[in-house]
Amino acid sequence: MLTRYVQEQGWDLVSTYIDDGVSGTTFDRPGLNQMIADVRAGKINLIVVKDLSRFGRDYIETGKYIDVIFPSLGCRFIALNDGVDTIRKDNEMIMIFKNVMNDFYARDTSNKIKAVKRSTFRTGKYIGCYAPYGYIKDPQDHHRFLVDPPAAAVVRRIFALRCQGLGCRTIAQMLNEEGTMPPRDYYYQAKGTPNPHRQNGMWNDVTIRVLLRNEAYIGHTVQNKRGTVSYKDHRNIDKPKEEWIRVENTHEPIIDMDTWDLCQQIDKMNSHPRYNSTNQVSLFGGMLYCMDCGFAMRHQTERHTRKNGNVAVYESYMCGNYSRSGHIACSTHTIYLAPLSKVVLDNIQAKAKAVAVDESAVLKALTEHMQAQSAQDIAADTKTAKALSKRLTDLERLVQSTYEDKVLGKIPEDLCIELMNKYQSERAEKAEQLRTLKQRMEENQTAQNDVQEWIDLIRQYRNIDSLDREMLLRLIDKIEVGEQRIVDGQKEREIKIYYKSGPAEKVV
Repeated sequence: MLTRYVQEQGWDLVSTYIDDGVSGTTFDRPGLNQMIADVRAGKINLIVVKDLSRFGRDYIETGKYIDVIFPSLGCRFIALNDGVDTIRKDNEMIMIFKNVMNDFYARDTSNKIKAVKRSTFRTGKYIGCYAPYGYIKDPQDHHRFLVDPPAAAVVRRIFALRCQGLGCRTIAQMLNEEGTMPPRDYYYQAKGTPNPHRQNGMWNDVTIRVLLRNEAYIGHTVQNKRGTVSYKDHRNIDKPKEEWIRVENTHEPIIDMDTWDLCQQIDKMNSHPRYNSTNQVSLFGGMLYCMDCGFAMRHQTERHTRKNGNVAVYESYMCGNYSRSGHIACSTHTIYLAPLSKVVLDNIQAKAKAVAVDESAVLKALTEHMQAQSAQDIAADTKTAKALSKRLTDLERLVQSTYEDKVLGKIPEDLCIELMNKYQSERAEKAEQLRTLKQRMEENQTAQNDVQEWIDLIRQYRNIDSLDREMLLRLIDKIEVGEQRIVDGQKEREIKIYYKSGPAEKVV
């Protein structure tokens, strides 16, 4: 149609520009970019389109090109079906109206597509291109996952290594050294096609970290985590967690909840455990703290050559504050691994034995402690939350009052802006504090349910004769180590073991 029209007018056709499959809401289109470049180069002085929507559906950008850029470059613009011709001035209002309607159509279509997607997400149907590593899409229903046994075994091993406290980079290195194929290469091998992506064929710490945080492995489907900025800006961005759509128990899990919870707790630990001489994470790495200054204890290894030539290796922990700044900051608090392990092992065995002898008494004591502690915490948090809520209400009133004073001319505009920025900043800060506080209150309410789980867990360790890192991470939050002192000619040291349920256990 357009070619025939150009020929009828006796014009020279320089080129035809086409953008198939690209949304008109974006002006970053190959054909459009080439056309604009030709206009700027002076190759063409007339553009003919079927209608305004073919040129673009963003009324602001469309108007900028038609009203400003093209006229400044001496280029005429015709939208044939809309009766728009920039050489005539009697159709400007029609052009503006049609541009707005085209923009509205794009916005409405985008909203409808998003609504359909959200509805699908809420049913738990997966609409992504690839199943998570460890799963394949069900041939009978591509919205569901089936466990892929070979990859699922690798997933379980990754979680098991993380439960031992190994870092993501260390796990990746182990998989690479063993020759385990990374997810992308494994996917294309299963399809029987070469991997078209330019990658090094190696695991890395980012891949491990993303895998460990994927709730698909506990049977849940979480979607709507990413999306475009808007119907005009198609860049993909991460969405806040509040907008994620999570549906539980949509498929068979690969990882049990105990393992998942432990891995998430390890992620939250603000520590980077050191590795010992055998390239293993030190047994108590990231769990020991100085009782006096609160700094994390630092792992160290000593080697002593005996008279017979054998080398004895001793592991110990030292106050990190002392290690960094010397005696003026704190004392050494040095404790060797062997005696510390014995103290902790004996305490765990004693607790496991107490549960075996009279579980109901232990359950009652722990529950009463948790209830008392929670009651104190909840009372304090409730008081703070009430104060924060009152301040937020006051800030809302202040914002409104400041704006009214500015409108009435009682305060100058620059002062109004300064006050508004101050109030808005404080309001955002207080709102975040209130959100965090409410989340902690909810956690305190549910913590009491963990007591029975902890008892069931520690019962398993009644007959243990040695410690391992996974056991410590499951049972213990942290351990505080006091300085060694002499009492009645005997060396003593106070150690506090903070279990995940119950009061801190003091050991001397």
